[in-house]
Amino acid sequence: MRETIERPAPLQLDEAMMGGFGGFPDRVYLISVGDNKFASNNVTLPDQQNVNGLACFPTPDDATTYMGLLAGLSGDIVAKPFEEAREIAVSKPILSCLLLFQGSQIVDVHWIR
Repeated sequence: MRETIERPAPLQLDEAMMGGFGGFPDRVYLISVGDNKFASNNVTLPDQQNVNGLACFPTPDDATTYMGLLAGLSGDIVAKPFEEAREIAVSKPILSCLLLFQGSQIVDVHWIR
């Protein structure tokens, strides 16, 4: 059963997880759905931009939470260096960014196009 929390605690990335890529850690977790395909998301940002981004997570637990929220999404959680995740996104013409999810919230966006 899902529960809506009226005043959720603010999300924070642990400083040790942050690297040289803005709020993205040096290593991110992706959800591999096979055949060099990874989970991505179409989102509307606060400035009303609608973008397609590669779904990235700072921990495997965050990736597991994300899969639990999206019925029908299953795959293997794989660790990738940030640079490799960025190259994966660049290789997919439909994607314009990497989205860093913590819990079920987007906490950072890294633009590639």
